[in-house]
Amino acid sequence: MPEEKNKAETVSKLLSSAVFRFVEAGIDSPEFDAKLLMQHACGFSNVELISKSNEFVDDEAVLRFWSCVERRLNFEPVHRILGYRGFYGRDFLLSDDTLIPRPDTETLVEAVLETNPSTVLEIGTGSGVIAVSLAAELKTAIILATDISTGALETASQNACICGVEDKIKFVQADLFDGIEGTFDVIVSNPPYILSSDIIALQKEVRFFDPVCALDGGEDGLDFYRKIFEKAYGFLKPRGKVCVEIGIGQEDDVLSIAKRCGFSDVAVIKDLNHINRVVIATQ
Repeated sequence: MPEEKNKAETVSKLLSSAVFRFVEAGIDSPEFDAKLLMQHACGFSNVELISKSNEFVDDEAVLRFWSCVERRLNFEPVHRILGYRGFYGRDFLLSDDTLIPRPDTETLVEAVLETNPSTVLEIGTGSGVIAVSLAAELKTAIILATDISTGALETASQNACICGVEDKIKFVQADLFDGIEGTFDVIVSNPPYILSSDIIALQKEVRFFDPVCALDGGEDGLDFYRKIFEKAYGFLKPRGKVCVEIGIGQEDDVLSIAKRCGFSDVAVIKDLNHINRVVIATQ
């Protein structure tokens, strides 16, 4: 650790030093990340970060800040360092067993909300952001959320409790539909859809820190779409829907899979960046 880090420093000077190191290391959004880590280390709000920019930072906060900076320099995602990520107006805990939720996935939540379902099955809940968001917005809906990972289910359960919807969601360890009973208005999933051969080329933040099982969609990235659509009919109520997030450029393939599995009423929904993001298929 450079000598100057042990001296009393102001918020602005610490931020400048961190930004410089982030730029040198090729970190994306260096200023944004440095500010988030400073807020985390000092317990500042956005307003305090600005109003206290010329104030000195106490030794303990300085140590916390530089510890966070070093983790980011090792390409650990900033939200893993913080331990949470905002999604659909709520903060969600993260763990090593879960992906970091992305704003794009809010399009999937919106698509399900528009159907106003009473019962929902989520396949591969991860940190639970989809199930919890739906439970919070749909006041009377009952949701069954599954995942193959015990660690992910523990994180999702914590998030449900934090958001006060634990009584509306049942979390079950399952591989896709194995052991699931009943029928649902909507089956929703943000499945793994990265081509196996593409994982090695992903950003270091993803490749080194995200669980591979939540990324790997098989040789063509479509394995889980096939499995979901092939079995979905047996778990849907009449006119029930399947809503899935898709990767860039996968819409034609996923639409074909849905149609081949008997879904004639299919559509694609764009996200806020006008990218095809969600396929919705009606029984």
